[in-house]
Amino acid sequence: MHDEACTHYMGMIDQTTTGHSFLQRHLGVIPKVAWQLDPFGHSATQACLMTHKMGMNAIYFGRIDHEDLQLRQQEQRCEGLWNPTNPNNATIDPTVFFGLTGSYGGNYGPPSWDFMFDDLYVGEQGITPLTLLNETELYAKMENFLQLMAVQAQETRTNDVLLTMGSDFTYRKAESYFSNLDLLIHTVMLGQKWNLWNLTEIFQDQG
Repeated sequence: MHDEACTHYMGMIDQTTTGHSFLQRHLGVIPKVAWQLDPFGHSATQACLMTHKMGMNAIYFGRIDHEDLQLRQQEQRCEGLWNPTNPNNATIDPTVFFGLTGSYGGNYGPPSWDFMFDDLYVGEQGITPLTLLNETELYAKMENFLQLMAVQAQETRTNDVLLTMGSDFTYRKAESYFSNLDLLIHTVMLGQKWNLWNLTEIFQDQG
């Protein structure tokens, strides 16, 4: 990942080439999806020359201007097709899929800080892990989680919602974090099976 706010295209090319070479040399993979975790600025050059012409199908980013973000949330455009101008070769379609991470909030965290499970947040922010909740508390928190996801679903026009869970330094104790994520997934699926909540109604109520 490179910055885009004040950079030269040669620097963008060099950074991308270095990263791709490392991945191919050590892991044997060639990326098809780009995630710019924390850049400042997004350019048509990135979409047309760096993403499309380097063989990528999509680009996600975790920073966006606050006015642009608000408009995209209101118009359900937090995901879509980026079609930058390509005056040099009109026969090539440079369109790539783009999306925002961080529950379409312009960062890379979960839909609410209440769903941070690292000891940094559990200890200092007073957040109770899901694994320590009783059954009543757990299902109440899961209903809150589903309502947050329903709000997010209204900010895109697709049937799929991208969910990021975590933030800076939040997987220092990975086993504990993944235990909470596993319980979250299990409880949501179990609650639907037992008709403890109706996902259709929850999502429609936010429309």
